[in-house]
Amino acid sequence: MKKVNFNNITSIFLLMFVFVLFSCSPHKAVQAPVEPVNNYTPTSVYDYEVQFIRTGLEGTELFKVFAYGMNEAECIDRAKLNAVKAILFKGIPGSGTAKPMITESGAEDKYRSYFDNFFSMGGKYLNFVSISTDGSISDKDRFRVGNRLKIGVVVSVQKTNLRQELEAAGIIKKLDSGF
Repeated sequence: MKKVNFNNITSIFLLMFVFVLFSCSPHKAVQAPVEPVNNYTPTSVYDYEVQFIRTGLEGTELFKVFAYGMNEAECIDRAKLNAVKAILFKGIPGSGTAKPMITESGAEDKYRSYFDNFFSMGGKYLNFVSISTDGSISDKDRFRVGNRLKIGVVVSVQKTNLRQELEAAGIIKKLDSGF
């Protein structure tokens, strides 16, 4: 019978223990990169929430948009951008735009140059959206999520004017054009 070396068995168990210890350690969650406000990508991850509030006067709709950013100003800028993106590409349940305004498959890529310009920093989309609060944001609409801030902002979108802009650009058909 062969003699078993105690040091070899201890070494094997020690190696197995270290392997199990490292394989069970918590892994750091990988976050999607934050989309810069001036870098529009229609197919990017929807990193926002939009809630319909009410229909306003003269073709406007009010929404509460929860947007992420590093500070309050960035959140507000993103909320404006995301409200318009939601109306165009996603739709907002319960509102007059429950379905997206742009229903053509692949329109984001087909009209890429238009949307790059439209959603650029200081772009044309700002003509159709505004903040509908007095500038103060309540504590119930302000959250810290990891290293980012999440803020709920009430925005007004001029839906009728936005539709007219897209019709004039040839991106969507006029309502009276038929099928």
